[in-house]
Amino acid sequence: MVLSSLNAEFPKHTNNSYRPDIDGLRAIAVLTVVIFHAFPEYLSGGFVGVDVFFVISGFLITSLILREQKDESFNLKNFYARRIRRIFPALSLVLGFGLIAGWICLNFMEYKQLTKHTGSSAIFITNFMLLREAGYFDNAADTKPMLHLWSLAIEEQFYLAWPLVLIFFKRLPKWLFPTLLGLLLSSFGYSLFLVLKGDLAHDFYSPLSRSWELLLGASLAFGINYQERITTSLRNVASWVGLLLIFISAFFLNKSMAFPGYWALLPALGAALILFAGMKSKFNSILLSCRPLVAIGLISYPLYLWHWPLLSFARILASQTPQLELRLALVLFSFFLAWATYHFIEKPIRFSGRYPRAVLWLSLWMVAVLLMSHAVNRLDGLKFRHHGMLNADPTTLVVGAERGTLQPTCTLAPEDVHLFKWCFNDGKTSPPNHALIGDSKGEALVYSLIRKSPADHGWMMLGPINVLHVDGAVNDAAYRALETNPSLQVIVMANSLRGMFSLNPETGLIEGATIENDSINQKVTAYSRKIKQWQSLGKRVVFVVDNPTLPDPNSCITGGLTRFEFLNKVLRRSENPYCRLKYSDHIKGTAPFQLFLTKLKQENPALLIYDPLPLLCDIAADICTIERDGKFLYSYGDHISDHAGMLIADQLLPLIDAMPR
Repeated sequence: MVLSSLNAEFPKHTNNSYRPDIDGLRAIAVLTVVIFHAFPEYLSGGFVGVDVFFVISGFLITSLILREQKDESFNLKNFYARRIRRIFPALSLVLGFGLIAGWICLNFMEYKQLTKHTGSSAIFITNFMLLREAGYFDNAADTKPMLHLWSLAIEEQFYLAWPLVLIFFKRLPKWLFPTLLGLLLSSFGYSLFLVLKGDLAHDFYSPLSRSWELLLGASLAFGINYQERITTSLRNVASWVGLLLIFISAFFLNKSMAFPGYWALLPALGAALILFAGMKSKFNSILLSCRPLVAIGLISYPLYLWHWPLLSFARILASQTPQLELRLALVLFSFFLAWATYHFIEKPIRFSGRYPRAVLWLSLWMVAVLLMSHAVNRLDGLKFRHHGMLNADPTTLVVGAERGTLQPTCTLAPEDVHLFKWCFNDGKTSPPNHALIGDSKGEALVYSLIRKSPADHGWMMLGPINVLHVDGAVNDAAYRALETNPSLQVIVMANSLRGMFSLNPETGLIEGATIENDSINQKVTAYSRKIKQWQSLGKRVVFVVDNPTLPDPNSCITGGLTRFEFLNKVLRRSENPYCRLKYSDHIKGTAPFQLFLTKLKQENPALLIYDPLPLLCDIAADICTIERDGKFLYSYGDHISDHAGMLIADQLLPLIDAMPR
């Protein structure tokens, strides 16, 4: 989500084409992004700032190239050299900071992941790297300090291709604008197709589904010669409507929506309307061009680069969302770093001419970042730095290693796909004959079931869904998919305990000493209603008991991060006292759930209830831990790892096959 639209900015105060209102628009966009990252509770849709910047970037870069082509001064080599002088200084500084801060603050598992992202950022392929990991809005995203560089990668990929297109069509000028519109509509259509397909990750990170926003800005550049014909009244209306669209999207969109897709039209069209209005609009010339907004717009690129790593490292060190006061302090500090970066690094390298070999040295530094990142990654995140670490194989920490091999479709109706975060199948059978429904706990398990199942067992996943909620659009859509598929033989339910009971946020045990029998009976009735209906359709039904609630493995470091005690004292990560759980405490603290399971089995004798507890706890030793026998049982948060999932699958699949048909 980056503000590299500043990359294409016109030289300040030296060109009569400079528009201070664009810097003001950048300021609004970067502020929405920063507020969303630091205080999401106050601005749920602030992530749309990236869409605004995509439009600005397309407009500015195309205007620049077209103007230079008209003057016969455009040179591809000089174009890319300018991009390097503009993009690399601040970026190289932030990447270097990330590598140093990671060495000090992160354990070897986190540092290894960070170096994947710094390395990919150095060659602008971060978006493709993130496609193979958790989504942008997942909880795990908070612990990726370089996550935000995905959009810079998309912009640079656009900058590589688009000038070549403009050069090609210079001799065919009448075909250029129709081609642009064709590419724009194709990209937007592809984005909508991915939404209908349920492949939101590709829709978010793919340059093919995002380029329509850049091309929308580019199309505006072709109208510069006709802009003088637009009346002032129309300009004023366009600018205010544009601002309204941006603010509606920032305040009313949220991460649960299928974004970008058609929702991205709101901020993109809003930005386009403001750019269209120009400096003759009162809003643009007075409000957007005011000194405070222009000043923020000028530092928007380094501000974006700095703010997210600071917030992310703080989140990692605290093992939770930092306090409001700390987040505010970090935002203010990011403003200072952005100002200093702009004035002391960016401007001298870009404008002064004191560094004639800047392009060479900046390029070499990026190569060095790539090589250092690769080396640290190959050295297992420099594990030797730490003491007091969990002594387990880090390769067993992963979950969902098969994500990239799965098909993002299931038996849902096309109009229902957008309701689900997970809608995929393994492609073994068509249609799938096994289904898993549930929340993130089910998603963590299904990959191992897929890997361990024979070729005639085709699995699909639908979620997140809480079976207790028998009404609502999500549940109705899921039930239609399950009940209208005659090939479906098995339905597995895997819900988190917190979806059924209120849990203590520290211990993960059920709040309150007792739960009234009436409440338990209501839950049993809710589940039984659907279980009996599915069984009446000839389907075998399985209920998977949730795993014990233990914290994220990364929060269970028992010693200092480094061998330098003064650093350990300053950057001490919050030690988590709940990294080990007594088995007896778990049973006692989940007594209402145990009662629920007993009554559910009584009501549904043919139901298979599978409890993985004996695999995840040493019952004889009365202990449940995150790792066992040198292997991680948990991955992120309280979700099982693929290793634990494989152990479960080895037990569960034969039990399913043995169920009466």
